[in-house]
Amino acid sequence: MAHAFRRRPDGSLACRLDGEEKSIIAQVSQETSDLIRADLGIDADPDLLRHAADSEDPLRRLEAEFAGRDAREPADSAVKRLFPAASEDPTLAGEFRRFGQQDLADGKLEDLRTVMSILDATGHGHSEVVVDDAQALVLLRALNDVRIVLADRLDLRRDGDFDTVRMLQQIGERVEGATDPDDEQVGSDIVIAVYELLSWLQESLLRAMD
Repeated sequence: MAHAFRRRPDGSLACRLDGEEKSIIAQVSQETSDLIRADLGIDADPDLLRHAADSEDPLRRLEAEFAGRDAREPADSAVKRLFPAASEDPTLAGEFRRFGQQDLADGKLEDLRTVMSILDATGHGHSEVVVDDAQALVLLRALNDVRIVLADRLDLRRDGDFDTVRMLQQIGERVEGATDPDDEQVGSDIVIAVYELLSWLQESLLRAMD
């Protein structure tokens, strides 16, 4: 069972998570990363692009330059929330995407990789997760991005929507009684549970940082 984040005497921040909780957080982080890459068409290894940009071959440098400027408009509703249009003017919005979306995506993907690395370093079983203040900020940003994706899947649009979804879920459980839920209901319940876990963990970390 998860234990909330707390500030330790050495200044670091620590919580305790069991193996399943860590596995779930790592999985949804990986899925969010995969979703961003697939929807924005980020297939190229960023290290390869950097090496190409530093190449003495002018053709490779040109390819790297255009690869970096290729800013596809998000198609997935969750990715649209992560990368909203910076202007209502389509031309201005396209220019903002062209010059800023790749850096923003690189930052989000790096945050998600860092979270997976932190969790992986703690092993598979129940253990303490320890982060410094810089890592805590990365964790907060990544958890927020994953929560945005889950909120989109749950069709949460405004503050208070999750309370409504949770209430409807509880009513559904009482009405269905002993009948077995279908696969769609089970999937929805899992997403709700993961959203609650991430929300609790994020709030716990924010309180510990104060």
